[in-house]
Amino acid sequence: MRKPLAHPMSSRLRRNVPRSSIGVVLALPCALIAVTAQAQSPTWVSAWIGRGPLSTTITTDRTFTDPVPDLTGRTLRVMAHLTAGGSQVRVRLSQRFSATSLGVGAAHVAIRSSDSGIASGTDRALTFAGSASALVAAGSDLWSDPVTLPVSAGQDLAVSLYVPGSFVPTTEGGRAQVKTAYYGAGNQVSATSLTGASTTRQVFAVYEVQVLASRPQAAIVALGDSITEGACSAVDADGDWPDRLAARMPSLPDGTAVAVLNAGIGSGRFASSDGAGLRGLSRLDELLRLPAVRWVTLLMGVNDISYEHVDASFLETGYEQAIAKAHQSGKQILGVPLLPFGHSVKDVGNNKQTAQVVNQWIRDHDKRQGAAEPSFDAVIDVEAAVKDASDPAWSLRADLTCDHVHPNQAGYQAIAAAIPLAVFTPVTAVPAARAGGAAAGVGARARPSVRDNRKH
Repeated sequence: MRKPLAHPMSSRLRRNVPRSSIGVVLALPCALIAVTAQAQSPTWVSAWIGRGPLSTTITTDRTFTDPVPDLTGRTLRVMAHLTAGGSQVRVRLSQRFSATSLGVGAAHVAIRSSDSGIASGTDRALTFAGSASALVAAGSDLWSDPVTLPVSAGQDLAVSLYVPGSFVPTTEGGRAQVKTAYYGAGNQVSATSLTGASTTRQVFAVYEVQVLASRPQAAIVALGDSITEGACSAVDADGDWPDRLAARMPSLPDGTAVAVLNAGIGSGRFASSDGAGLRGLSRLDELLRLPAVRWVTLLMGVNDISYEHVDASFLETGYEQAIAKAHQSGKQILGVPLLPFGHSVKDVGNNKQTAQVVNQWIRDHDKRQGAAEPSFDAVIDVEAAVKDASDPAWSLRADLTCDHVHPNQAGYQAIAAAIPLAVFTPVTAVPAARAGGAAAGVGARARPSVRDNRKH
């Protein structure tokens, strides 16, 4: 039996209801539809970045070159651990800091199963401006066309490149040596697993993976050095603290999905040198432009102290400039005090004392504690989670480190677990005029540029 139709509005009611009210009522469904459509409009977001790219020649207190394989006539399969999901993917290749070009004969993506293997039914061919082959010119990046492939946060995306010509990499993505890539002879881009594969723990050619996400997205960029990159974590465990944070916080309380992008580079300096990739203060500009970024965490400066012998004031000036850049972009920046390094190779001279002065400055510049600008929007203080409280030498707990500088797998997990998730709150834009003044070197104490204040 059909339900009776609802009675239409009586003429008396119609006469007593203002026309403007009727218009508002009728407009509400349209407004709701528009808001819903806007909220669900698919957007491209970064799901993985390859740390670098940076030169394989590293300059610290000594200069050395990381060993690299000859990829001539081989297929390279890079594994990218995704922290965001979507219905399509696209890949950015890079020779930005190389003097040589990279010729790609074919490229595929697929969901990794294990080792060099890919999951059945997930293999997809990539194209570049419609072509199956591409040339990544020296000094440049190149995006692939989008390809339909549903992926989820927590999966590894296998990116396979066949290099028909001569290619010995001169740039790499990071230096932590904790994620295995594979390479084998010939064109094996669609192979279920690579035949006769050799392995490397470096990332070559592949710089970024983006996904087309249907739900609202937010991203955290973790800017740092080897401690952020994950040196000493277990191989292929995705055990760096940014990945552990991503696993702990897949979304915000309102349902917004959260990607955590690891921008740590081993041996990287924050402001004093480009000896292992661009200094962090310079890299920050590009990172702030990545889609959906709301927060940047900053744990960097120990290599400036130990390799470049800067004083605390130099780093403080650099932090002020980073704060200004973030606020001028409408992003939040969260400071992380340097981790203890007593008993390590960095524990020489006044390094430890300098680091502790720097840490006090970071803690004193926490906006949530009432600090004036320029200040971090919050300070994430994880020292207590990894420090040996019984050791006056300011050291890491022996069970949480591999070398007294880097946490181990358990140490990175402890860091991720100690991060208060409440710091990832909605962004409040900082007026550009105030941020712009600090960016130009006018901070709370009007220090000179970071280039002018180093020890010699």
